[in-house]
Amino acid sequence: MGSDRPEVLIRGRARARPRRVPLPPAVLAILWLDGVLLVAAALALFGTPPALERGASAWTWLALAGSTLTAASAALSAFQLSERGRSRAWRWLPVPALLLWIGASGAGCFSAADAWGATVAEAAQCFKFLLAISAPLLALMVYMLWRVAPRLPMPVLAFGGLASVGAAASLLALVHPHAPSLLDLGAHAIAVAIVLGASGAVARLRTDPLFLN
Repeated sequence: MGSDRPEVLIRGRARARPRRVPLPPAVLAILWLDGVLLVAAALALFGTPPALERGASAWTWLALAGSTLTAASAALSAFQLSERGRSRAWRWLPVPALLLWIGASGAGCFSAADAWGATVAEAAQCFKFLLAISAPLLALMVYMLWRVAPRLPMPVLAFGGLASVGAAASLLALVHPHAPSLLDLGAHAIAVAIVLGASGAVARLRTDPLFLN
């Protein structure tokens, strides 16, 4: 009878500690997008409400659609690629939306008569906004990815960074819809590069043996 006791204890521990089933990548992407909505709500509560009533060109709204779709598709790609055995085809998912975002932003820049960001001060405002919003969204993305993958390859976090800066650009377009100047586009590009660079630094840190130990 005493020999049965360890087996009973093992079964009891198995029942007490059920194995956690990971959420599907699509669900994780939706949860991250919910975090973006919380950031949007916080902006509205603290004095930066949406400015949809202002006049804006069709290129501005196409760029908004492109950045929003980039954020959603890049987030889905990041969570899909964080799982082993996923097809590399997921790397191509954000490309059409990214091209729409870049193309519409460039067209709006060269077609608008009164583009925003013609001065360094105006471009700096957009630059600061993009970094300030991208940082918490990227931190949330990294945390969620770490929960499902012990090691994070560079492409996974690159898509996470792209999703974060795309969401930040969408929120910027919502609170301040405007056609960008060439200087403003340059500020956007630098902000994107910084966020992607931060994602790469996190990926290298995560795969560092000293960090893992």
